[in-house]
Amino acid sequence: MPPRRVTVLSYGMGVESTAILVRWINEPSTRPCALDQLIVVTAMTGDEYEDTRTLVETYVFPLLRQHGIQYVQLARAGHLEQDGIIILDDTRTPQKLHLEGAYKLSDELRLNGTVPQVAGVHRCALKFKAFVIEKWLDAQVRPAFFRHALGYNSDEGNRVEHSEYATTRREAEKERIAFGFNTEEQNRIARSCEYNTVTREAFYPLVEWSWTREKCLAYLYEAFGVIWEKSACTYCPFNRLKQDGVERQKRHAEQVADALLLEYTSLALNPRGALYKDRALIDIAIREDYTDTLRIFSSKLNASRWALYRIRRIVNASKTGEKGTVDRCVERMQDFETREGAFAALMANKEKGEFEELRGISYIWIQRRPQDVFPAREELLAIAPATVQTKARYGVPWFDARWNQQTLFSTVADGS
Repeated sequence: MPPRRVTVLSYGMGVESTAILVRWINEPSTRPCALDQLIVVTAMTGDEYEDTRTLVETYVFPLLRQHGIQYVQLARAGHLEQDGIIILDDTRTPQKLHLEGAYKLSDELRLNGTVPQVAGVHRCALKFKAFVIEKWLDAQVRPAFFRHALGYNSDEGNRVEHSEYATTRREAEKERIAFGFNTEEQNRIARSCEYNTVTREAFYPLVEWSWTREKCLAYLYEAFGVIWEKSACTYCPFNRLKQDGVERQKRHAEQVADALLLEYTSLALNPRGALYKDRALIDIAIREDYTDTLRIFSSKLNASRWALYRIRRIVNASKTGEKGTVDRCVERMQDFETREGAFAALMANKEKGEFEELRGISYIWIQRRPQDVFPAREELLAIAPATVQTKARYGVPWFDARWNQQTLFSTVADGS
């Protein structure tokens, strides 16, 4: 059992949390505890940019080894919570950053035929970071009192407010955990409750220091002489992809080709399923001339097994009569060794609906839904790599029963 009142730093390996860690090491007056009572914890999603490995192993690990700071690397073990977590490493002399994790976020996305969602709760962070760290804290730290540092910067007041809300709900066994949000990340601070629990008391060193992201970058540059990269999965929908982001993607052709594969399958099952909110990664790759990435992506597509899918969606009405939740059923109808075989099977169904091709992806629309009438339903056939299993949230029989409720959709015109 660790000493009471240890401090846990959620280390995302990016600019803000690295700045916190390095300052605590280099400037003793800023430390919340002695370094032997500091635990640095990372939950691996499995799909970080490879340059993160280089930065952390080159500049952070020597400091951790020099000062004997405990560093714990964790990962989700499987799709279900009951699968638990895996401790990839727990040491005061770290040598290897286990970026590959175990069960990856991309494994889940590939199985579901989706990409991370921009709107709403960030479920990927909850499932692959918050759950993993909380599970480890339950087993290794609690019920000892500890502080948990969060890397919000000084512009993220709303995230701090929401994070602290959870701590007011329980007075006993308060825990403080540090997170690295900087002062300019107000929206991220507002959403920090996504990562919180009722037993933890979070604190935000960068907010206390009034440090912005620029201040963090400057501090790390002064310490190491390098520009620290943003911590992110290669398919993160929150990448702004300014020119530096584009150049970073070009440097990681193999990884971004895998991101294109995820997006391709998502788009095949839903033409609206692009990686980014207002654009698709494939469009960016073509426009910005990702030559190596596109070559690898094409090779991976050609080497894939393929499947013919039937996709149905029910778009429910909200209480105000506008668009509500969406229920989806994906059925994997038939597998093929080649893309050509799958395409031939798709075209054999051409008489069932309207053929359409978007971004090189072929669809047959059996029923289109109107834009502003709810509830509504849509149905299409498409081909994609054979990675997605037949699936509906509450089971196919439940979905079929709703689909066949004709009165539910009596006001909806068939748009095919």
